[in-house]
Parts: sequence; C-alpha cells; structure tokens
Amino acid sequence: MTHSATRPVVLFDWGETLMWIPGMVHDPDAHVACLARVYDGSMMQALREANVTLPFAQFRPHYLAACAAQIRQSKQSQREHSFADRFAMAFSMAQVSVPPREFLDALADALGEEVTREARLLADSAEVIPQLAQHYRLGVVSNYPHGPVVSATLARFALLQYFEVVVVSSETGWMKPHGECFAPALAAMQAVPSRTLYVGDDFNNDVRGGKALGLHTAWLAPTAQNVPAEVDVHLRTLAELPAHCARLFS
Repeated sequence: MTHSATRPVVLFDWGETLMWIPGMVHDPDAHVACLARVYDGSMMQALREANVTLPFAQFRPHYLAACAAQIRQSKQSQREHSFADRFAMAFSMAQVSVPPREFLDALADALGEEVTREARLLADSAEVIPQLAQHYRLGVVSNYPHGPVVSATLARFALLQYFEVVVVSSETGWMKPHGECFAPALAAMQAVPSRTLYVGDDFNNDVRGGKALGLHTAWLAPTAQNVPAEVDVHLRTLAELPAHCARLFS
C-alpha cells in the first residue's frame, strides 16, 4: 500500500493486542503442546539425524527451565533471546550435545509454524485495522523471540498488507520498553512523535516505552479500574480506537 507521509502514524503491539498466540508468558501449556507436536512429529527424523535421542517427556522440563531463565534475563537486560538460543540452552541443561546452529534454526522455524497455525485474531482487530488504514499509516512493534511468527500470523488473517513496517525484538536485539526496539519503525516511517500513537496492552512495555519517546499512548486494558497519568487513551475494546484517533489527530 502507498501512504502519504503526512498522515499520522499508529503503531501497534502484536501479542495480546491484535493476536493471541500460544506463548510461554500467557499460555505456557498451549505453547508446550505446540512444541510437543514439533518434537514428536515434523522434526522427529531431523532429531534422530542430529543424534538427539532424548524423549520429549525428558526434554520438556529443561525447555521450561530454559524459558524461565531466558525470559528473566531478557526482562532484566532488555535484550531479546531467540527460539534457537532457547533450544540450545535446553539441550545443554539436559546434558545433551547441542546440535549445530542450522538444526536449532530449523527447530525454531518448525515451532514458529506451529504457533502460527494455532494463533487467533483478537476481538475487533479484523474490523479496526482496515478502517484505520484508510486514514493513518500503520506499523507493528512487538516483543517476540521468533520474528517470522509476527508477520506470518498477520498474513494468515489478511492483515499484513495494512502495515508499512513490522519490527520484532528478536530482529532488533532489544525488547520494549527499550527505545531501540521502537527505533527502526519510527525511522522507517519518519514518524513525528507528536503525530504518532502507540497502542498496546502492557503498561510498562507499551505505555511507558512509548511515552519515553514522546509518543501518544493507548492502553488496551478492559478491566483496569485505575488508569495512570501516562496513558493518553484508555481502551476497553479495540473498537473504541478509531474514535479516539479521530479526536487525537483532528
């Protein structure tokens, strides 16, 4: 799509704002079920060829421990890890010889494809995004350890076409709320902070991260009773967003 550079910019978080995915933070059981299907299904032969004979039941606790350790480290450092890094740590914890990087990357891609198949579009996303794209330039800035999943899920639900840029923490190396996670999208769109709104569900990553860069912020928090002053727009549903954008950018 071609957009006029004079239009205001609306940037979105992805997970829990536009899309539900079986992730380790919000639904670890569903995520591990995806991994089990990959480990015992599409990647079984490749595991054997890589001399990995560890059954999934024995691999599972090490994967969970690696997830917990890397998510904790990432929160502290604001540096993102990757699925491949996670697998390498899990195999090491299991005292299994760590397979070569190309195998870890293939395993990461297989898990990403399974996660994409299980993704669900959240309420109002399918209606709101095309509506906003008629008036604003849109982008995505997301934390996620395997970047291809973000674009693939948006494409699966025919929404990718509406976004000029999709920036993911696994590709920048930095996680929100760090400014370096936002920076590629802002630069690519030549976004003016006073004419840019960031929309997300996480108060620290999305609201505080956006405000630190001078952006307007919209907090998707259906059940919030107390709305902090940093929030410019409080959304109980995504369907409320177009009206707020019209007032903000009038």
